[in-house]
Amino acid sequence: MILSMVEDKKYEIGSRIECDRYQGTVKYVGSVGDTKGQWLGIDWDDPTRGKHNGTYEGIEYFKARHPTSGSFIRPGKAKFGISCPQAIKIRYGLINDELAGIDRDTLTSLQKEINAPFLEVVGFSKVNRKQSKFDQLKIIWLRDQYVSNAGDPCELEELCPNLEELDISRNLINSWQIVADICCQLHSLIRLNVSENYLPTEENMESLSHSFSTVKHLTMARMNYNWFDIQRCMCMFPSLQELSVSFNIINIIQKPLETDNLMKLCKLTLEGNLISSWDEVLKLGSLPCLEYLNLNLNKIDTVRFPTVEPTAKTSAFPALRQLHLSQNNISEWQSVSELEKLNNLEDLKFRENPVLKDENVETARQLIIARISKLRSLNGTEILHDERRGAEYDYLKLYLPKWTETENDPQKRNEFIMEHPRYPALVAKYGISDIPSSKAKVEMVSNVITVEFVCPNHPDQPRGIKRKLLKDMEVQKVIGLAQRLFRTGGKIPALSFIQQNLSKDEIPLDKPLQELSYYSIQDGDQVLVRW
Repeated sequence: MILSMVEDKKYEIGSRIECDRYQGTVKYVGSVGDTKGQWLGIDWDDPTRGKHNGTYEGIEYFKARHPTSGSFIRPGKAKFGISCPQAIKIRYGLINDELAGIDRDTLTSLQKEINAPFLEVVGFSKVNRKQSKFDQLKIIWLRDQYVSNAGDPCELEELCPNLEELDISRNLINSWQIVADICCQLHSLIRLNVSENYLPTEENMESLSHSFSTVKHLTMARMNYNWFDIQRCMCMFPSLQELSVSFNIINIIQKPLETDNLMKLCKLTLEGNLISSWDEVLKLGSLPCLEYLNLNLNKIDTVRFPTVEPTAKTSAFPALRQLHLSQNNISEWQSVSELEKLNNLEDLKFRENPVLKDENVETARQLIIARISKLRSLNGTEILHDERRGAEYDYLKLYLPKWTETENDPQKRNEFIMEHPRYPALVAKYGISDIPSSKAKVEMVSNVITVEFVCPNHPDQPRGIKRKLLKDMEVQKVIGLAQRLFRTGGKIPALSFIQQNLSKDEIPLDKPLQELSYYSIQDGDQVLVRW
């Protein structure tokens, strides 16, 4: 049995509410069973928060999304939210009763609930108790501040006419129309974050595009959106350059993209979604301006680009310079080699993939560097010239026996190049005549070490500072680095080091023109700085 809905002007079906730090959607207003008074039927965002699916004692009052996401609460327990202008006034300054449009008791209660201070730092501006010039604000963060509506027409425009960045994540907004009503008043808005709001998508959303004409950076994280929802939203943002849709439920990429505002994107973050096939990622390869792509924390297991020749470059992702592939399911090195086919890849994040588990950190780093020629930064660390040269040379030695074995077998040679597409270029670059050929496994040895700089008895530096150094770096360059790290004011420090796993005796670094390798300094050693 489905009960008829009880009309109530105050409580609207579809309203978003919060109760005891849980958020949900009003699905029913009316009586329940033989109990007295009015109840609200809530479908909670957290499926474990409720007790049923909207059916109670055999009667279906509403339909919940999950078997245990529905429950009833009294209206007095629900917070229905406040307007965006009210939230700004409460969070960013003490307001008088006339400005707020709410009584003092309500104001005090709201300030306690949302932990609103009377003094708030906004960028480099400060808004204090006496200041009412909200028009100076350029950045406003209203995350989790009970915002549910745009307020009176033009109210926000008059309050904050110069606003450039707005965060309204995790509030009680229940439609894109309300977001549009807020943003249409902000004519300088560049950055918008609507994450963790329940905003259903629908057809013909492009009619709201005038409200978002200036927005260049959009964040929509944790909104339970698939790619179809993303495309519906994109038609509202004609000027978009950066899009972050992390931790949604995207598993496929629908085409075509050519008619979408996505074609203008320079940065795209898809972290924490459900993409498992690289074929889906390839559908983004036609985006001509895309320079940054974040695919961390997906389920990708293989990377392949369709090219005629194994050493040929791909036409996909023509502008891509930064790619993040950490914490996926990539388990073979050929996927890393495939990234060499990208024309402009310079910056790669590639941590916590199964292919790395059998290699130590430094060896894995060298293998990646050798396989991708234009890479300048790996996992946030710059690749220096000498490090690249050492990695490539060791890579040549490591696979030389297999290369030599395939010399007279075209099929095996082609299979080898499929797995190591950069190897012929390295042979041409360095030659192989002076490389010792051995079937024994050659270990790749890194030229990079990490040491800890410590300044004993320095009150401003109680902790050490870790830095990566090249073994062939001269001591005088290390002295210069120490001067910058500890701001010695022009004084030249004396350096020594302590070997981590050997004697604790200090060994002086007393020959400025000698390389660190002369002293056999190793990864993990401690450099002492005194002046």
